[in-house]
Amino acid sequence: MEAKNNLFSSSENLLFNLKQTTERMSISDVYYDTFSSHLNPFYLYTAHFNYIPNFVEEIYINCEKLSTFITEEYKSEIKENYYSKHYFRKSKEPKTSTLYYFLFDDIMLYFDMCLDRVFVLFKKTYPSKIESLLEKIRTFKKRKKKNKPFISLLVNTPHGIDTKSMEITKPKLNIEDNYNDDFVDVHRTIYKKLSQKNGKGIVLLHGKPGTGKTSYIRYLAATLKKEIIFLPPTMAGEITNPYLVSTLIDNPNSIFVIEDAENIVIDRENEGQSPVSAILNISDGLLSDCLNIQIICSFNTDISKIDSALMRKGRLIGKYEFKELDIPKAQHLSNKLGFNKKINQPMTLTSIYHLGEKEFEQKSNIKSIGFQKENNGCLV
Repeated sequence: MEAKNNLFSSSENLLFNLKQTTERMSISDVYYDTFSSHLNPFYLYTAHFNYIPNFVEEIYINCEKLSTFITEEYKSEIKENYYSKHYFRKSKEPKTSTLYYFLFDDIMLYFDMCLDRVFVLFKKTYPSKIESLLEKIRTFKKRKKKNKPFISLLVNTPHGIDTKSMEITKPKLNIEDNYNDDFVDVHRTIYKKLSQKNGKGIVLLHGKPGTGKTSYIRYLAATLKKEIIFLPPTMAGEITNPYLVSTLIDNPNSIFVIEDAENIVIDRENEGQSPVSAILNISDGLLSDCLNIQIICSFNTDISKIDSALMRKGRLIGKYEFKELDIPKAQHLSNKLGFNKKINQPMTLTSIYHLGEKEFEQKSNIKSIGFQKENNGCLV
């Protein structure tokens, strides 16, 4: 008991004495190797108190409002605090990305503003204080807006792979108007299978850019009553990361979307160690019974280059090649959009939706430099 009293008797002399901190562990351990968050909350806690904490995570928290509440409600209890700021997309000044509060006896609050979560670390503080604090934190949970679709974007964090909830625009998409007639039955099969609880299997969507693959995936994400976990192209290499499986385990009965998946789904014989095996494990391997996750892969490459194992019966929910809209369909859609332009050839969805935009052509008056082939075949 005496040791406990000594520990908290003076926050100035003991709690944040860096000399004593560095005697217990290397101060460099407190810092992350990356700059996404400059302090490791668990190392920081251990450095200050010299014991391992208990830990509670609260997710989907409005960290900005909660931090304001903490600074006002617990002003007299805050012993110390740290923060980091970063420039975010479209921000004109650095915004707070992480916050660290030390309060009461041995509580540390870690705010991860980017992922909308709060860590509560503690060991010897009375349970009643902890529960009271947690109840107040939970009142700041974000509520999903009605009729606003979300996807869970996979992101790399100092703690491993995690998800970030992102609002998406619900598309005004009519399947019959925006896709060729042969897609209607394929869509019905895909939609029915993806709507099943605890379903499994793979959907392969391929075709030229601008033919409507992404629009269709957005349509599925906005209308299916399942969580959509989205792997961005920049994280394609993480498909074999063991931490990805941990994230998927936390989100069962979901749909896992891999967009621009060329480098993931190509034939293993041509690519050596391909991540195809990881996809197969998730979709119908031993892991599948625990995960119950369905997979959608979209890509531009030809289907002949795709690993045949992905297309076996019982594993494949459906596949479809998106093409330009046939002339009658393209004309109908153009008229419906109000362009009323004569369509003389098949067109991509992107081209049709931008018919009203001015085309910019740049004429070059600069003479070419180097070798040019003349009509007579001579190089000059």
